[in-house]
Amino acid sequence: MNETPEDQPQEGTPEGLVAEFQTRRERLDQRLLSLEQLIADLRSELQGDSQASLHRLAEAAQDMANGRVYQKIDIEAKGELGALVSSINQTLLNLQQLDASVKHQSTQVPELAAQLDAITSDTEEATQSVMNRLDTLMAASDDATRAVQACQDGIGRQNQHQAALHAAIAGFLDRAAAGEEQNALAQEVLEYLFAHQVAAPPQEVDLGPTKAMLQKVSDEAFEILNVLQFQDITRQKIEKVVILLKQFQGGLNRLLVIFNIHTAALGDGQGFSERKVATQDRIFDTSLEADSRKDSVDDIIAQFKLAGGS
Repeated sequence: MNETPEDQPQEGTPEGLVAEFQTRRERLDQRLLSLEQLIADLRSELQGDSQASLHRLAEAAQDMANGRVYQKIDIEAKGELGALVSSINQTLLNLQQLDASVKHQSTQVPELAAQLDAITSDTEEATQSVMNRLDTLMAASDDATRAVQACQDGIGRQNQHQAALHAAIAGFLDRAAAGEEQNALAQEVLEYLFAHQVAAPPQEVDLGPTKAMLQKVSDEAFEILNVLQFQDITRQKIEKVVILLKQFQGGLNRLLVIFNIHTAALGDGQGFSERKVATQDRIFDTSLEADSRKDSVDDIIAQFKLAGGS
């Protein structure tokens, strides 16, 4: 049943004011309920986004553990969650740089191993060759020593016989000068010379075998020096190994920079730097102060060639 105009409260009356207040309160309650529902929806949405972000971060951590480091986390977040996202992205970037550096260095490991194996093989082969030739040289040297000693003994015996002959002749001359009978003295001289010829016949001293043995010693010494020329090739290979090691050192330094590791925390590196200059940069100098007065292998070989030609 509709209210008649007489039943409705009139404006300005207490009943009208109460009715207007009640109407406004109902409208405010409806707005508050709508705002509360909106806040609840927003809270639910934020919780869902946070859970999704945390789930994405967990997946990123799992990817990092499995070696997949080339995907950036694209999450817009603030506060602690945003700081965590930024930290993980920076870690991913560092791991990407590290992965590239490790891949580059790992490709050089087989070459480094091959160079070291070649150096070991060449050194072993050359050392064995030198040892074998040293054995031959020592045997030839012993034979030459015995041959020279035999020649020396033969020459010594001939010198003794010649000295005895000269002494006897001097005695005969003295007797002849003293006026001894000439015929008898001549007969005695002839008998002495015959006896001396029979007792000490002239012997030839053959120096040919001795010379051949000495030449063999010289040839073996030259071959040893020739074998030692492998040191020049070995030097080049060692230099290549040193270059690769320096590249590894550079990669390790980049690793320290990537993870913000201060070298001071690892100890004073000045000693290593000085040692590097002394052993790596100067070890391949053609002449050092300590060896400036030593002849090089090439000079010694040249001298042997000149001696052999003369």
